[in-house]
Amino acid sequence: MVKSFLPRQISLRTRFILGFGAVLLPFMMAATVGLFYLLPRLIEPLDDIVRQITEEEHVVNRLQVALLAAAMPATDYLASGDGQGRELFTQMSGEVDRAFAGAASGRVSLPEERALIASARMQWLQARALGEALLRLPKPKGDPQAARDVKRFQAHIDRAVALLDQTHDIFSQAMARDRTAAREAQVRSVWATFGAFAAALAISLFAAAALARSVFEGLDALRLGASRLAAGDLSHRVALPRQDELGELATAFDAMAERLEASQKTLQELATRDGLTGLYNHRMFYIWLSDELARAQRVNRPAALLMIDIDHFKRVNDVHGHLAGDAVLKELGELLSRQARAIDHVCRYGGEEIAVILRETDIEGAAGVGERLRAAAAAQPFDVGAQAPVRITISIGVASWPGHGDSVEALVAAADAALYAAKRQGRNRVVRYAEGSAPLPARG
Repeated sequence: MVKSFLPRQISLRTRFILGFGAVLLPFMMAATVGLFYLLPRLIEPLDDIVRQITEEEHVVNRLQVALLAAAMPATDYLASGDGQGRELFTQMSGEVDRAFAGAASGRVSLPEERALIASARMQWLQARALGEALLRLPKPKGDPQAARDVKRFQAHIDRAVALLDQTHDIFSQAMARDRTAAREAQVRSVWATFGAFAAALAISLFAAAALARSVFEGLDALRLGASRLAAGDLSHRVALPRQDELGELATAFDAMAERLEASQKTLQELATRDGLTGLYNHRMFYIWLSDELARAQRVNRPAALLMIDIDHFKRVNDVHGHLAGDAVLKELGELLSRQARAIDHVCRYGGEEIAVILRETDIEGAAGVGERLRAAAAAQPFDVGAQAPVRITISIGVASWPGHGDSVEALVAAADAALYAAKRQGRNRVVRYAEGSAPLPARG
């Protein structure tokens, strides 16, 4: 293999000038063909891939982020009844509509992607209508119909996001076709110039090989990077330590990949984390609990669930304001996360309710964990800004597998019933599930 004898900081233009000087006059045409025919046709497909990834992925990512963000006000309004959710939902709905309008204006090129985006928009229109109706309710909290409508609203949002996820698969297939066409163009370019270079003298061949290597090593790295990126490996970076045009393209490529990776991580966070507390959200709670219950049944080991509710949380909001209530929820989530083990999962179940999934823990151990969490919450002063710290207590219901249910729904219902029993018995306590536990009409 011929090694390049040119320093890496020399530009491509200078490399070609030096190469021409090493080629005899009869072979000047061959070098011209290589410069003005082969190289552009190698770079142009890569430019198209980079541009298409940047533009179309941005459109879809913006849509998904806007949809997930728009789902928050309606869900929070059901829990808190805060009237500010109406204005926020209207503002975020406008952002979603503008994102869909941008996608419909021709920024997405593939018909299959446009069809999926149109289907996602239909789901959004149904979700928006439900959200607007919910936000017009004067007292949504405790309304069973409102709770059902919120589930329908969230289902439409989830379907819209899932439809947009499918555009990534379609885009990857299109990128595979583009790479095939690029390879075919490269083959045609190489064969078009092969005959001219075949008769070159030894010094001309050596100079051309060294020049080609100085170019192709960068192109190979960029082509590999584009292939990995199109396949979904957003963590891949192009290692091209040179200060020429290809080095600049590699730097731009890495910057684009970094932005795409950051966008993907943001989407994952929005899809799995609660926006206020940073805990796993309601959807991820059921995913984690389902996985943990399946694992426990497979290895025949216990698992437990804690359902936690802040006592008299409405009083905190009424006396100190909703911002103080939000601060208490956030700090309680951080406290429970610190107290839990690394193998456990702390999730915001909804409103002021937090669930903790305990691996390899029987009912006795779960009750002990619950008592430790209850004591930690009771001892913790909660900072609510300029006001004096707030003190709270929590009630905890405990249920475990296999004794209290063979399904996710049964285990949640058992822990919920135990939580109601803790409320009924005076709050600020840990209660294990017992047969015949009945719910209270309301929590607080």
